[in-house]
Amino acid sequence: MKISRQIFWLPLLFLSTLVIGSETVTLENKHSHAAPEELAKNETSDNNFDLKTLVSAYLEQLAADYADKGYRSEYRVGNIDPYHKNKTCSEQPQLKLNRPPLTQNRITIEIRCEGLKPWKLYIGSEFDLYAHTVVATGGIRRGQVISINDINLEEIVINRTHYSHYQQLSDVEGMVARRSIRPGSTIQPGHLTPPKLVKRGDNVVIVASNSAISVRMNGTAMTDGALGQQIPVQNLQSKRVVKARVSEPGLVIITL
Repeated sequence: MKISRQIFWLPLLFLSTLVIGSETVTLENKHSHAAPEELAKNETSDNNFDLKTLVSAYLEQLAADYADKGYRSEYRVGNIDPYHKNKTCSEQPQLKLNRPPLTQNRITIEIRCEGLKPWKLYIGSEFDLYAHTVVATGGIRRGQVISINDINLEEIVINRTHYSHYQQLSDVEGMVARRSIRPGSTIQPGHLTPPKLVKRGDNVVIVASNSAISVRMNGTAMTDGALGQQIPVQNLQSKRVVKARVSEPGLVIITL
């Protein structure tokens, strides 16, 4: 006997129960029994955010970012108006700095809600950045060539100062003090000058070269010169005065 099978499709939109074999599956719309007022409330519901917690988490991440760059940091969240201590927003609020804290420790953080009821607030805070900087271990005289025994590294709050500094001993060693430096003072670029590798009247070797040729000749330095500085030198054979760059003690270079 031949049995014919027919399949009847019913619009599921109008079914609350569908029978499949011996199982009964209930199709339920979670909003089917909700009043319109409740549906509107669900779609516009706000989350409550504690601003101090938000700012603290943001500054903690900022501290971790600067730790990766070799800085230690400490921060303090500024006072928050009790009226704004807790705010609501239908989205996660966005935070950003007004400026990086490398140059000053007082910062302002903008908190912005871009939800259905947008708002924006500014929270002042302090963010101290610590780094090791080169300081004088003892008194340094004007004109003294600085040795490794004259300097040391100490940790300071770098964004509470208003001057540049050195973070590597090698950047200071061998430099000449332009002024007297007191013990414990942070050494600044303005305190130093490069050493003179060539003195006026010194005999020097002049090397004139390009990619194809190189010529060496004897000369006399007409002025003092530091590393990389261009100075006038006189060719002893031709008596001609030319400009040459100081490369090392007793050696100057002309690029043809």
